[in-house]
Amino acid sequence: MKHAIGIDPVENRNILHSEMCGTCHTVHLPVMHRNKQIGHVYEQTTYPEWAFSNFRTGDTPDGPIPAGGGGSDPKSCQDCHMPNKDASGKPYRSKIAAIQEYTNFPQAEHTLPPDQIDLPERLGFGRHTLVGLNVYLLKMAWQFHDILGIRKSDPMLGDTGIDSIPTAEGEMLDQAARKTATVAVSFLPNAGGRMRAQVKVTSKVGHKFPSGVGFRRAFLEFTVFDANGNKLWSSGQTNSMGVIVDQAGTPIAGELWWKQDCSERINPGARTHQPHHQVITRQNQAQIYQELVSDPPEGAPASEVELCGPDATPRGKLTTSFLSICAKVKDNRILPQGFLGLPTRIRIATALGADANMAKESGPTAVGNDPDYVSNDPNAITGGSDSIEYHVPLTELRGRPATVAATLYYQATPPFYLQDRFCTSNSADTKRLYYLGGNLKLAGTPAEYWKLRVTGSGPVPIPSRSR
Repeated sequence: MKHAIGIDPVENRNILHSEMCGTCHTVHLPVMHRNKQIGHVYEQTTYPEWAFSNFRTGDTPDGPIPAGGGGSDPKSCQDCHMPNKDASGKPYRSKIAAIQEYTNFPQAEHTLPPDQIDLPERLGFGRHTLVGLNVYLLKMAWQFHDILGIRKSDPMLGDTGIDSIPTAEGEMLDQAARKTATVAVSFLPNAGGRMRAQVKVTSKVGHKFPSGVGFRRAFLEFTVFDANGNKLWSSGQTNSMGVIVDQAGTPIAGELWWKQDCSERINPGARTHQPHHQVITRQNQAQIYQELVSDPPEGAPASEVELCGPDATPRGKLTTSFLSICAKVKDNRILPQGFLGLPTRIRIATALGADANMAKESGPTAVGNDPDYVSNDPNAITGGSDSIEYHVPLTELRGRPATVAATLYYQATPPFYLQDRFCTSNSADTKRLYYLGGNLKLAGTPAEYWKLRVTGSGPVPIPSRSR
């Protein structure tokens, strides 16, 4: 670098701290209404979610956080998203760069000898994978690289470099399968002519699942099969576009916000959506882990600043606009392990230079009395999993149940979000997205049917007493 651009690289330990990631992954946005700003909300709280969990390290580049301390399983963002060891614990060996090395590039005049320009391999190199689970975006980047202006390979490396997009996809699939969550099924005694099963989803990540931009979601598919593998009953099944449907193939409540021709919203005042379920009894119900928000009500004056915020009651319609987020309608995304009570979250948020709203908005919303999310003790530690019961009416089954399976899926770009974008915007960018989404080929890929399988229980035999 010194010979190429006259700069001496200098090590800075700040890059090892989660605060480096938090500068982008804490998003504080204005609320706009009638062309006026009426407040601020936290649109994303991935870093605070980590800071309030068992994963927090309890320090910053400026020193220890005076409130809360470290978690019981401290890991920085870099430990998970930029690992420096393989699965067996062996440190990675790598060069920090390979630009214009003597041994990597064709012979040229006036180059330095190998001992002055070739870099040595180093131990503890952090892999710059930085992956989440957005396989859809990588598929778009690979299939429409010319439209998006994205190279498939590094022109300076040619055939000697790796294919970055397929490599990133492989890392995402590994992240989904091994590092995101587990799903387990157990059976309860039958009651009232219903087979009862409990599904427990346990999170492995150090923030909410899903986290990041608010429209991402995960959902459970729970299916009952006969001995021949025929489907007898299912909650959370989808059609080919990733829309969650019932047994008749009809989208369940909240899956679509607009009529098919975008002529009008479907009952916007009702804010129809799937609530957080603790018990599911019908095939038109599904457990969807998501955040839903509403905009300011139409008749509200622009001066009504107190209208929006973490304590506001939703009065507008559901929205996907980042600048119209006024109140949370639902947030049942799975909390990280060891999620702190609100008083402690406020102390840590204050120590980090933020306010109480950051602590409030990182918590759950509209989850009822579910002990996986809330406690009567405001200082109690919760989170890490969600347990849900499925009560299947045996009289509805056209066959004898033999097995069940529970599968956790992820959608980085859910159907309702795309529909709302297409129906509310006619910009060139929206038209481009419409073309990319409509022509994206996902058949035979891990993201087929616009959903990514994260993990599942596999077939679980039903005890004879539960059939």
